[in-house]
Amino acid sequence: MATWLKAYERVRAQPRLWVETLWLVESREPLVFTRTIELHAGLNIVWAKESTSSEASGLSSAGHGVGKTSLCLLLRYVLGDDAPAIATLRGKAAGSFPKGGVAVKVHVDGAVWLVFRPYGAYSHSMAARCDALEQLLQGTAANDFRGYSDALEQFSIGRLAARSLPGTNQALEWRHLLAWCIREQRTRFDGFYHWREGEGLGFKRSRRDPPLLVGSVLGLVDLELDRLLRDIEAKQKQLEECKEGIPELERAPAFALVHAERQLRLRVRAEDDEPVFMTTVGESVESRVQDALQAAERDERGWERDVEQAEDALAKAQLHLHELTKAQALAELAVGIAKSLVDANQADFERLTKVRDQLEGLEGRCDHGNVEFNECQHIQERKSAVNMTWFQDGRQAKATAPELAARYEARTVEFERLVKAKSDQVQRISEKKVELRRLRVRVATSESTRALLKQSWDQLQVQHTQRAQGGDTAELVEARKRLQEFETALSSLRAAEVSRRSQQSSRVDAIKTLTAAVSTRLLGAAGHARFVRGHEVRPFEVARGGEAYQVLEVLLGDIVCLLDSAVSDVSNHPGFLVHDCPREADMSERLYREFFLAAAEAAEQLSKDGAVPFQFIVTTTSSPPDKLSAAPHVVLELAPGADQALLFKRQLAPELPGFDSA
Repeated sequence: MATWLKAYERVRAQPRLWVETLWLVESREPLVFTRTIELHAGLNIVWAKESTSSEASGLSSAGHGVGKTSLCLLLRYVLGDDAPAIATLRGKAAGSFPKGGVAVKVHVDGAVWLVFRPYGAYSHSMAARCDALEQLLQGTAANDFRGYSDALEQFSIGRLAARSLPGTNQALEWRHLLAWCIREQRTRFDGFYHWREGEGLGFKRSRRDPPLLVGSVLGLVDLELDRLLRDIEAKQKQLEECKEGIPELERAPAFALVHAERQLRLRVRAEDDEPVFMTTVGESVESRVQDALQAAERDERGWERDVEQAEDALAKAQLHLHELTKAQALAELAVGIAKSLVDANQADFERLTKVRDQLEGLEGRCDHGNVEFNECQHIQERKSAVNMTWFQDGRQAKATAPELAARYEARTVEFERLVKAKSDQVQRISEKKVELRRLRVRVATSESTRALLKQSWDQLQVQHTQRAQGGDTAELVEARKRLQEFETALSSLRAAEVSRRSQQSSRVDAIKTLTAAVSTRLLGAAGHARFVRGHEVRPFEVARGGEAYQVLEVLLGDIVCLLDSAVSDVSNHPGFLVHDCPREADMSERLYREFFLAAAEAAEQLSKDGAVPFQFIVTTTSSPPDKLSAAPHVVLELAPGADQALLFKRQLAPELPGFDSA
């Protein structure tokens, strides 16, 4: 019995994830199975045999097209993947088995789930924690496919120190980890982080994000380190943005000077060949600016005089309006007095008597007679009108009626004239106000334009001075200061990261030691492989060249991580791994044989009471070593040439047309 893992003790009895049984369901009603595949923890070999007969054709002798890759795709499908390659396979399978699908009994973190996923696009997936597949398919067990999907996310991504990637905050998903756990043949195992070919996993940074995911899964990133990584990403982004802005700020003064000079030339209509500053001969930008400023000041002084005159005229017009308003009120009173006398209305007479008393107290000048109110004949007539004796006999009243009517008519005409005069005066005042506002706007606009022109000229002088002296702008000085602060902060964060990683050296050392043990077993000597933490391309390095050793690096890394999940309670790896034909990726026969033997020996050394803490499923067209070429290691044999030896026991797609024999 091999003992190269004797220094290691397993920390769990079973993998966190492993598939016990896989059924290819031909029909649900009635329930008919195409094939049942019993799997187990440990090494599971799916062997697509090549014919050894010399009489077999080249096509039928090859172990291709028998269902190896299809089996891997179906495993991905029942574990929650819905990639385009799976959809293509489902379409082919649905053509042969319209009521069929794939079912699986899978252990997820100690819980047993039965899952069915249909081939057809319009049927529903089902999952339940029940005892028998029939219960699920017949509906006696409640469908909880959502719960199954959540369980896959929780047992995998839910265990990580952080569920998103530093730098982008992209949420990690089970499908990201599943891509690592089930490697496909099309990638040819050409890189440890190359998991899918033509199926984007949605990583925003295809080079940096997979290593971060693997580091989290291996337990190399805790909450404190994750925080530091995120702070470093954020600070690095700030530093890069600041650094990118500095050249622009350095060029900005020259651009600003050219722009300011161009704008000023346009404003004062200066030609491009005119100098900026005054010389002894000819025009310049400075002379044109001074001329424009002086002309503006002259215009403003003239407009200010016009404003003063307009204000005086408006004041006189408003005073005249006030006088007209008073005169109109008096005329209206006179009309009322005359009307009361004509109508012999005692009530109006008494009211007008009181008004008379008020009029006797008037002061100021009458606009119509241009005399004092107490000397105005117009006022005296109204006073005399109300001084007449009210009680007259009928004959006398009749004699004075024509005089009173004539007086009433005259007062009415006078009142109407004053109403029109007041209306005309209101219109004249409105026009004067409009003119005054126009003059004030003109003055304000000129002052603003002049101030802006002077400010532009002053700024242009400052910019010329700064350029001549070579001084930096305040913005550039501040940007350089911020850049230095970012660099200091980033250096501090990186030092903290190094310190934190050094505190985790025991974890790194454990992976390095396990890598050395596995590589020694595969290569027959120590020191030919190592674990390089943080490497974005080759975290597991083999000190040899060539494609065979390139593939070996991938296999070595996967096996180390698989075994680490069994012996370390810090690892978050599911303990589940599927490889689709790594032999065909230019790996030597001897290395391939040792690879199989090492996996089997690891399962044997870590098993206890028949339980193995990892599951490794590998498909192959090459013959496994003799001691592994039968059960329990070989769980399924496929072969070309006979339908019963195909995965689906028939060809899913018809032969291509146009190849009939002549």
